Amino acid sequence: MKKGTILAAVLGLPTVFGATTTPTIATAEFIDPALYDGGKARVNRSASLRALSESVAAASCRFHGGIDTDNAKQHLAADMDRFNVILAGLEHGNPALGIPTTETRGRTLATIQETIGAWTPIAASAARLVSDRGTETDAAAIADGRAALFEQTVVLAAEISGQYSNPQELLQSDATILNFAGRQRALAHRMSRAICQLATGTGGPETLADLETAADLFERTLVALRSGMPEAGINPPPTDAVADSLDQTLALWQEERGFLDAFLAGQTPGSDDVIAVTDLAHDIVVSMNNTITLYLIATPGKQGTYRVPLEAYAKGELANWLTDPALIAAINAQNVRHADLSDDEVIALDQEWRAEAGADGGPLISGLLEHPVSEWLRSQQTGTAGFVTEVFVMDNKGLNVAQSVETSDYWQGDEAKWQETYLVGAEALHVGDVEFDDSTGFYQSQASLPIVDPATGAVIGAITFGINVQNLM
Repeated sequence: MKKGTILAAVLGLPTVFGATTTPTIATAEFIDPALYDGGKARVNRSASLRALSESVAAASCRFHGGIDTDNAKQHLAADMDRFNVILAGLEHGNPALGIPTTETRGRTLATIQETIGAWTPIAASAARLVSDRGTETDAAAIADGRAALFEQTVVLAAEISGQYSNPQELLQSDATILNFAGRQRALAHRMSRAICQLATGTGGPETLADLETAADLFERTLVALRSGMPEAGINPPPTDAVADSLDQTLALWQEERGFLDAFLAGQTPGSDDVIAVTDLAHDIVVSMNNTITLYLIATPGKQGTYRVPLEAYAKGELANWLTDPALIAAINAQNVRHADLSDDEVIALDQEWRAEAGADGGPLISGLLEHPVSEWLRSQQTGTAGFVTEVFVMDNKGLNVAQSVETSDYWQGDEAKWQETYLVGAEALHVGDVEFDDSTGFYQSQASLPIVDPATGAVIGAITFGINVQNLM
């Protein structure tokens, strides 16, 4: 029996996920940009379509069933947009998704078109629901079409996984793990959808069995990912960080798993139960996203995995912020005010800021956070829908001019974010390492750019964006 078949048998998985192979050793620590084809991003993005197919059905059920309708409507709209963007990116390329080139392989293109065909009628029904023009027929169409759409996204994920495995960026063994780790997100939403159908009476005889299968498969796959199952092609976690992240997901699941037992025993869930399971699914997806992010940056091709989409997002989207007249005026004004500051005075200001930060605020911090440009930065940040987690602007000495949130220090002049942008020139870009941000619960990086005065062409300052790399990957 081939390893792919063993894997399917042990975990109860369809073999269409693709056969696994004996792991091979990467031949290069860093990928050649000329060879980078976004393999990891393509695999991860295609795998996420499975979760979205279940999430759309779950949100539609809640919305049509009158359960937490405002949130359900928002989730449905967001899922639709994301599904559309990913499909377009897989076909035409989208550097902000980590997919630098258009798809050229005929079989993969055909599979993408088949997925578009399965998605289009569901998307049309979802759009009518979101616009409050939907009917019971639309909700039923989504529920009835979900299974076929899910199976088509499974086929697409298998096709892309097989096409884009390579020693430079994506080993077949890594692609297999990413597929199964990503599929956990779909199972979480599947449980949420099944509970909603049981609560609203919109499911069929198979709904209870679907819930039981999803819960059992989620647990067995999670244990396999955490402990490894070499005989089935699943390697142990590549780093302690991945293992710890899987431990957290497993602990979350074991703590909440008993909640489902009453429904599996035949009790009809209520609206509050639907909301609770929806929240659990969200927490599981966030936790699995953390794990997948760690997989992506712990295996070959890690540099391209997040740097390529981050650089594209910074240059293509965030750079548009840098010509705002009020922003330019604020930097120029501070450069004039600080023209005669000595190095000792700069350090003193930084120490004053740090003291205020340790004392829960003070006039220096509050004055900057209340600056009109800081207000503008916050509004711009909100408009990124979670992609930007923080943003701050620096003058020609590296001192903060405006910022969306409080930073730990006032002077950035001793850090690469300022030194490798302001001091380098107008075309510079600095990308930091990926780190876990305790305040948001996501993995993020920082992208920094120089700021040029359009009137003079001179570099006058710099700007740093905190980016949720999980949204980019």
